[in-house]
Amino acid sequence: MTMLKKVSMYAAMLSATCFHLPSAIAQKKSFTIYEYIPYRAHVVAGETSQIPAFREYLESVGIHPIDVVYDNRYLTDGKPDEKKIEAVAKQALATHTPVSFDTEFGNRFKPETVIPQVTEILNIYHRYNTAEPVGVYATAPQNTYAWKPDIDRFDAINDQYQPVAQLVDFLSPVLYNYEGPDTEAWKRAAIYNVAAAKKYKTGKRILPYMTVTIRLDGSGKDDATHHGNIRTVTEAEMLTRLQTLYDLGADGCILWASSGDRTEDGKLPIFDRNSGWGKALADFADAHH
Repeated sequence: MTMLKKVSMYAAMLSATCFHLPSAIAQKKSFTIYEYIPYRAHVVAGETSQIPAFREYLESVGIHPIDVVYDNRYLTDGKPDEKKIEAVAKQALATHTPVSFDTEFGNRFKPETVIPQVTEILNIYHRYNTAEPVGVYATAPQNTYAWKPDIDRFDAINDQYQPVAQLVDFLSPVLYNYEGPDTEAWKRAAIYNVAAAKKYKTGKRILPYMTVTIRLDGSGKDDATHHGNIRTVTEAEMLTRLQTLYDLGADGCILWASSGDRTEDGKLPIFDRNSGWGKALADFADAHH
């Protein structure tokens, strides 16, 4: 067998196995699930309960809190506010909680309107806290809003956000269910976005944003009066997303949900460790801690 044939054979073997690792091997690499989910109730012994508190309960099943920080907590009159950012940093230090700043300002296709302020925010945070990891939402790399045939056009703009990639402690591409229930389209977006994060060659953790819901009304609005505006993903859908990220080399994920999410009964979704998306998350966290 020639060397070329051997190389081709091993490349084919690697390609065939990279997304189907045996569980015994898969458990050797950790995968940390973080959450910023403003729901209230979970199921205990078959009954809905709010005790312990929702986030405390999630942490007990291996799903850890992260503080997603919106602009009212770090900007004043559109500019970074050191006192506010200091408070965020010190709170993170006291609670041992990582932080992700939601820096959706400026024109993202004009990085000069975004990078200077993001840099200032991160530098201030690090001035008061170098212990708890910090990242930013959908900046390095940029949000592609689903997979598109010309998705590679984001390569050039992502390259320009290299200064942000150097300052954060983890990278967070966004992989919400923009495609609705189309799991294959979601996978294509995941392949591109995780690879885009790796292109920065920082060696830092990759923690993509995901969500536990699929929006049904088509409006994209988080309207708490709109009953049935979402459905939660199924156990299989959530497991597929987690396994895909794991196989692509992500180090975990950040689960986000809206306080406006309402199921058909007009209520916030309920977390059940033994059923549906809750089971998928708890089982995966347990297998990959």
